[in-house]
Amino acid sequence: MRQIMKVAMLSALACSASALSAQIPTPNDLLEYYLSEKPYHPNTPFAASMGYLAHYDDKIRELLTAPQPNIELARLSGHAQLCLRAVGSRSSNSLLPTLYKQDGQCTAISALNAKRDWYYTDQQCNHSIEYRQGSDTQYCIRNFDYTARNYGNSRDLNHVQDAWIPGYQSTLPITTLPHSTTQLPLLQRNTYKTTYNKNGACHLEMRVYKKANSHNAIPLMLIHGGGWVARQDTGRSAEVQIAHFTEAGFMVYMPFYRLVSNIGDAGAQCNNVDIEESKQDIKDAFLWAQNNNSNYTTSDKSIRIMGQSAGGHMAVWLSQQFPDKIDKIAPMFPVPDFAHQLQEVQNGSYDKPYIKWMLTQLTGKTSWQDLSMQDPIITNNSLLQSIEIDPDNAPAMFISHAMKDDIVSVSQAMRLCNAASGDIVGGPAQKSSLIFNEQHSITQCNAKSELHLLEFGSHHFDVCYERPCDEGGFQGEQAIKSIMTSMINWLK
Repeated sequence: MRQIMKVAMLSALACSASALSAQIPTPNDLLEYYLSEKPYHPNTPFAASMGYLAHYDDKIRELLTAPQPNIELARLSGHAQLCLRAVGSRSSNSLLPTLYKQDGQCTAISALNAKRDWYYTDQQCNHSIEYRQGSDTQYCIRNFDYTARNYGNSRDLNHVQDAWIPGYQSTLPITTLPHSTTQLPLLQRNTYKTTYNKNGACHLEMRVYKKANSHNAIPLMLIHGGGWVARQDTGRSAEVQIAHFTEAGFMVYMPFYRLVSNIGDAGAQCNNVDIEESKQDIKDAFLWAQNNNSNYTTSDKSIRIMGQSAGGHMAVWLSQQFPDKIDKIAPMFPVPDFAHQLQEVQNGSYDKPYIKWMLTQLTGKTSWQDLSMQDPIITNNSLLQSIEIDPDNAPAMFISHAMKDDIVSVSQAMRLCNAASGDIVGGPAQKSSLIFNEQHSITQCNAKSELHLLEFGSHHFDVCYERPCDEGGFQGEQAIKSIMTSMINWLK
């Protein structure tokens, strides 16, 4: 009976042009249906997942001959399911902007069926962009590549700026703060930097998001996290926030950077650098954004910087490289003080496995116990002393963290706040004096910076596709929404 129900579900999905049903087929179900070569309805989420599997057909046939169960095959079919879920749950095509063609008069056309060409974005046919719709399958191959080598890699552009495409990735419904999008932002992919190693060329991608007819948007650079060793999941966690910002009047730069160690998910050409090279990539990304900013917005406001986790560290570091150009940053659950984080690990006050593992990956040490406070990676990435010495020269900061974070100690955010006050140890952010109002604590670090803490919640509290959105119950969910909304408004 269960097998009959599964076949019926798959057949209904394959033959229907309607939206996804509540029941999502398993990765193995999708793979079995693909191998059966049965027909399916085009232009559906199911068709996108079948197209995704077809893209990897040679690899699938190869993996099927290997001993089973096969981890790589399971990962490949799992990403086909991610494709199905993403295409099935993304923003409606009704949110696409209206495009116009000039043919004697300015005539509106549907963006849904637009081929690659130049179009106007306004009824007067004054502002033009190059636009292409793109296929659902190509969207999945780019964003859900099971090898993780396409995401953030612009080698397919061949150094040519891409046309604008729909920014579906920015509105996936996995954010704690729900999307209330009135117009889907458009995405343009660029190559901001190319590096080379023995494995070949690493093409680092800069994604630019903006509304089609938004010409005076506030510029923001968003730096993803991942402990300097990952980009796909943590990049996606950052990217899904972007529509919140474009809806609030921002345009967003999202750069990808090379990863540390050979286990990084950026491909052999973009892996196995040291953390200083990752930081240099972000510095070069900022310079690219500075040099190209006038192509995307007429706003005279500085580029704001938002970073998550490792990206929060680099947001702080980047502001120290350009103190005259960066005046507002929003580090979320950042790790700006390697020395103190190592101290907490070594004295047992923060005994969490991930940070120990991350420190060994970043340093190449066999164990975190082999690290000392004098190691260059520790001294070079302990950023708070320079802020403490000259807090007036630091940017305004909106710092956020959760007390239950088991990836990065909350003391990192609290010490950053205290550094901004001019006293890392004795500043205003002290655990003994925190007051939580409906699970949300606000500490004024100085006249221009503030610290927002969640009483509950964990690392990456801004997304909830792998855990409930209501950590801490209803109040906890509302506290996260309040922090995210406040941060967006503060960055203006």
